Amino acid sequence: MNQAKHILVTAPLGVGGITSMMINIQKNIDREKINFDYLVLHDRHEDLEDVVIKMGSQKLIASADEISNKWHRGFVRWYRLYRVFKDNDIKVLHLNGGPASDMTTVFIAKLAGVKHVTFHSHNAGNAVYRNKISVAMSKIFKLFMPIFVDEFWACSSLAAQFSFPKSIVKNQKYKFIPNGIALEKFSYNVSLRKEMRKKLGVEDKFVIGHAGRFNIQKNHEYLIEMFSALHSKCPDTVLLLFGDGELYKKIQDKVKKMNLEDSVRFMGTTDEMPKMYQAIDVFVMPSFCEGLPVAGVEAQASGLPVILADTITKEVGVTNCVKYLPLSDDKAEWVREILNFRGFKRYSRCEELKRAGFDEKDVARYFQNYYLKVLENLK
Repeated sequence: MNQAKHILVTAPLGVGGITSMMINIQKNIDREKINFDYLVLHDRHEDLEDVVIKMGSQKLIASADEISNKWHRGFVRWYRLYRVFKDNDIKVLHLNGGPASDMTTVFIAKLAGVKHVTFHSHNAGNAVYRNKISVAMSKIFKLFMPIFVDEFWACSSLAAQFSFPKSIVKNQKYKFIPNGIALEKFSYNVSLRKEMRKKLGVEDKFVIGHAGRFNIQKNHEYLIEMFSALHSKCPDTVLLLFGDGELYKKIQDKVKKMNLEDSVRFMGTTDEMPKMYQAIDVFVMPSFCEGLPVAGVEAQASGLPVILADTITKEVGVTNCVKYLPLSDDKAEWVREILNFRGFKRYSRCEELKRAGFDEKDVARYFQNYYLKVLENLK
């Protein structure tokens, strides 16, 4: 393998915020000098793998999906991770992680001879990591992070606090790396908005939007209950849900049970989100936790008003069209704030987000310069 190639650990190469961010960065680096390869934990064709392969990447697989026993599967996956690092002579690992229990990959990498590891934290809470063993492992593994991790990056202060030991956070020994986005793609366009609303059949509707994987973290059940309260007050409202995931069917069943099938639309995954944001009137995200949600930044770039749970890091609230609300049992405050944005005058917020460091070109430049220095020092 070409030593100038950098292995990115991402899970998986499906449609998702972290993967999209890394692909956007990859498109903006000089791939004759440095490039990304992708480590995945499942042996299956994924939505975005053809994109990265066309850019010169390899997809390296450490899957143990064929093994039914979870303990046996875990040990086999660890061994296959070791073989991936060893057999491909990996020198640099960029781990896009969340809980400190992800350190198992770091330990294996170092054992296999990886020289440099960057732990890049993208998550900020335990809602999606409720396994008691994982939580306990995270507490223990934090103690070892300063020994095995060479560089600490985080997409927000909450992500740093969640993943890293107190010594790293207190002494600010981590680098804040905003989630890079192709801002110009999301710029507000009046004619495109009219086109998309006609295409989706929502010209006369007040459209609420949400994009996120259907898992515990994203809190779709709360979203559906809140929308039900909104819809009972304003029957012309429609909710568009973008994404897929393990709870997709469960949320569909909840929508049917609440008789919302005519007003809640499951849009699946799409590579046309820049156009979809144009059709929306208010973007909502009631997540239990987020490192720094890419969708929340994209929505702002398109000039959308954005309502976020107050559990989400404040670094995403760059523009004055962002509201933070508590996840209380009473959904009335969410309903009231959404309706306050009815008739909101939109305009592009790309320049504000660029000044805040969210432009993918600036982030890509930092990635490239940093890893070229790392590779040079490893010679």
